[in-house]
Amino acid sequence: MITFRRAQASDLPDIVAMLADDPLGAGREDASLPLAQGYVDAFNAIDADPKQLLAVAVDGGEVVGTLQISFLAGLSRKGAWRGQIEAVRV
Repeated sequence: MITFRRAQASDLPDIVAMLADDPLGAGREDASLPLAQGYVDAFNAIDADPKQLLAVAVDGGEVVGTLQISFLAGLSRKGAWRGQIEAVRV
C-alpha cells in the first residue's frame, strides 16, 4: 500500500536520485553521496517554511515518489490560496 507523508532529511538521497533520473535532471542534479550541501540547505528551508510541503510516497518502506507543493496567496477568486505543484517524480 502506498502512503504519503512529509519528507524527512533521511529521504534526501532518494528524492535527489529521483530528480536526477530523467534527461533534464541528469544534467543538472548530482545524486552522488554525500549529497551536496545545497540540497541539505534547500531541504531545511523548505521544511521550515509553513507555505511549503515536500512530500514522499512510500511503498513498503521504500520511497517511490516525491512532490513539492508551494502554497501561494492570490487576489483572484476573492483572495483564494492555490497550490503550485512541482518536482513530481515516481
